Amino acid sequence: MSTTPPAPAVPRSAALTRLEAKRRPWWILAVVALVAAVVAGVVIYRRRSAAPVARYLLGAVTRGDLVESIRATGTVQPVLSVQVGAQISGRVTRVAVDFNSAVHTGELLAEIDPTPYRAQAAQVRAQLASARALLTQRRADLTLAERNLVRANALRAQQLNAAVDLDVAVASRDAARAAVGVAQAQVEQATASLQVAQTNLTFTRILAPIDGIVATRSVDPGQTVAASLQTPTLFLIVNDLTHMQVIANVDEANIGKLAEGMEASARVDAYPRDTFRGTVRALRITPLTTNGVVTYQAVIDVENPQARLRPGMTATVTAVTARRDGALRVPNAALRYRPAGAAVELPGGRGDGGVGRGSRGGGGRQRPEGTERGAVYVVRAGVATRVPVAAGLTDGVFTEVTSPELQEGMQVVIDETDAANAAPRPAAPTRTPRVF
Repeated sequence: MSTTPPAPAVPRSAALTRLEAKRRPWWILAVVALVAAVVAGVVIYRRRSAAPVARYLLGAVTRGDLVESIRATGTVQPVLSVQVGAQISGRVTRVAVDFNSAVHTGELLAEIDPTPYRAQAAQVRAQLASARALLTQRRADLTLAERNLVRANALRAQQLNAAVDLDVAVASRDAARAAVGVAQAQVEQATASLQVAQTNLTFTRILAPIDGIVATRSVDPGQTVAASLQTPTLFLIVNDLTHMQVIANVDEANIGKLAEGMEASARVDAYPRDTFRGTVRALRITPLTTNGVVTYQAVIDVENPQARLRPGMTATVTAVTARRDGALRVPNAALRYRPAGAAVELPGGRGDGGVGRGSRGGGGRQRPEGTERGAVYVVRAGVATRVPVAAGLTDGVFTEVTSPELQEGMQVVIDETDAANAAPRPAAPTRTPRVF
């Protein structure tokens, strides 16, 4: 029977060394994990506690001239234009002018065939001669009747004729007088007909009614003109192209700012770099309603010395309604700006209780017409501070302001950068490093 030999005895120091070698990695892992946790906590804390710093866009408070104006669109028209037509019908035998021809008052423009009107005048002239001859005959009959009446009265006084003979003589005298009156009326009627015929004969020559330029010609030789129902337009004559007018349609919200005599200017697409100066001559009271939009017509006289403006051009009119010289002004964006998170201010100093946005997001209110209370913001100690102002005239870019706290050369906030309005990003999670 075999026996297992006993294991060799291990020294006590060697056993302790093996035990310590087994326990040493746990302590190292614990220390490394603790250090990693502390580092991750510091990083997360710093990222979460770092708030974005607001960065402002600034504009300067300046002094300068402000001009308030309104704009409207209109059509260029001549100051005076005359449509020349034909008052009689007939065939056009001659056209003496063409487009852009300069004409003077009384100058021949066109001629209608006068032959039938000459014949008509001759016929009426003959009727007048016949009426005059008839009048002479009736006057002779009246003379004879008056003489017969005188004889009848003499005979009746001597009782040499009957009373009826005297009555017949009186009746004959009266009938002769009436016949003379009828003949005179026929002469006057024939005279009037002759005047009409002669006038129609003169209408065969179409003459220029004013001095000007032929803008439109709507007739050619050989064309037949019919003027039975309405007068056809053959020519359009404008008097003077060096003085034009613009008929502008002004919105009803701006018509109250205009007044006769105000300065105005006009621009057209044909000459985009040129400005044509003028004045407001008239404001018409008749409204024009187009698709629910009410406008009123303003007449602006415009100088056109080089005759570059032409009838029918579309013009953009700018009328000066108010002016301030040397006004303290700020950019309009400064009045619209409100800090992110501020309550939106309403007219009269009331707030809506909501949360406003920066000027980039459309926060703040537009300044109404006239002097109104408003506010701008200046940067003090790195923070936008509200400064109340009284807003006045504006030209669309700058606005006149009045405030004891504002001076020329100061900077006001007009906007915030996008980084100031953006929310901070959440910190990325930190992983604990693994030790193998």
